[in-house]
Amino acid sequence: MLRKAASVRYLSNSVGTLFTITNLFIVTYLLDIYQFALWGVANSLVYIFSSVGQLTYVQYIEKYFPTYSGDKMNFFLYKFLKTISLLIFIWLSVLYLLKYVGYFDKYNADNMHILFIIIAFLTFVESAIELVSKYLLALKKTENYDLNELVLFKIVRVVIFYLLLSNGYSVYYLLLTNLFLRAFLLLRVLNHDSSGIKHIITSIFYSDIRKENFENFSYTIVAFSIKTLQVTFLNVIFLLLTVFSDNETIANYSLGILIINNLRPIFSSLSGLLTPIISKNIEKRKNNDSLFNLVNYINRISISIVVIISMYIIDYRFLINNFLQSFDDSVYSIILISICASSVTSLYIPVFLKTLFENNEKKLLKIILFNYIFSLASYSILEYFYTINIIYVYLFFEILNFSIFYILFQNKKNTFFNSYSFYSVGAYLVFYITTSSLNLFFLLVCLLLIFIDLYKFKNKFSNFVNAKDIDYETE
Repeated sequence: MLRKAASVRYLSNSVGTLFTITNLFIVTYLLDIYQFALWGVANSLVYIFSSVGQLTYVQYIEKYFPTYSGDKMNFFLYKFLKTISLLIFIWLSVLYLLKYVGYFDKYNADNMHILFIIIAFLTFVESAIELVSKYLLALKKTENYDLNELVLFKIVRVVIFYLLLSNGYSVYYLLLTNLFLRAFLLLRVLNHDSSGIKHIITSIFYSDIRKENFENFSYTIVAFSIKTLQVTFLNVIFLLLTVFSDNETIANYSLGILIINNLRPIFSSLSGLLTPIISKNIEKRKNNDSLFNLVNYINRISISIVVIISMYIIDYRFLINNFLQSFDDSVYSIILISICASSVTSLYIPVFLKTLFENNEKKLLKIILFNYIFSLASYSILEYFYTINIIYVYLFFEILNFSIFYILFQNKKNTFFNSYSFYSVGAYLVFYITTSSLNLFFLLVCLLLIFIDLYKFKNKFSNFVNAKDIDYETE
């Protein structure tokens, strides 16, 4: 079961990444730079609102749903979805408050009421999809979600966006398309057992949200605070930057933010499959270390391949130069660092989840909060004297999280599967950033080590699957 889910997720995300990148460049090329700035700001607002709008429910689903029956899961899920739907009015109020203080003035946008309605409803849909995706993970039906998202959203969206933009439609139509496609995806995955959309909507509508709504709140509010700090850090810095920057700068960073917001879930998706396994195995006091290492190993190889391809595409620019004609040259470094920064979370998710589910949520909150304040303060002080690339600040924040989690919580008796390609590509990346030049010898070494790591992974995976003493619940 785990192998099938992992294979479907890996393949669908690999194909989906190509369509996601294609879509980004289509939008970049066909939207003028001022509308692209508004597109980036609108998506950041949706990202922040939807993260907060999940309340504490995602954390509850991740930890407790894997141990519940199907009926009990549905009982809580419908209650949760009804509750977050009521937050639409709060998001509209916040948007009108931002308009009142002049936040949107520089974009010279018309029909702001329509924009706010789209953002508010898209926020609800994104929050709901996140809850349902975790619910399907607990049910071990992630293939349904992955394939539907690939076909109904990532592939179809590219076609619709191209038709809209090539015919001169504005950013509002792109946001409306996102809303319709994501809403359709939500209904499709909610109806995974063919119980009927009418039955599901009726069950949600008649759910009593006054009772048993915030179970285990002492845990979920802390875990929710951790998640909110993690996923909103970059978008908060970006929104602060937009207050004092011109539209060209905002557009440059909008592309970086969109890359990270889209690629980070893709890089982390394989690690995310471990959530129900970790939850159940902690309850049964089973060990997860070998499974962690296997996933960590393939994540490092994947990151190595993506980063080295990105370095050459960005250096030669033959595939992307035409799409970025309205941007200045700084956008190329923003793209490369954004791709690297989006991958860091995937490296520490297994250790993070294990630590969280073992009732160490208060320790994790202190660490994340310290990193958040320290990174934000460092950015504010340095920005006073220099112009700082906010993607570097986010990368620093993520590396700090990874380092502390690894030092404090990783089992020191456990031996990591060392990925030499990961370290060699990292060294090559530093060499490229500092010298602005590529090196053929460095490339050949990295490619050789990637092939060696892939061969090693094949053997390690076979040994893991065939082992008779596996104590992991992978079914």
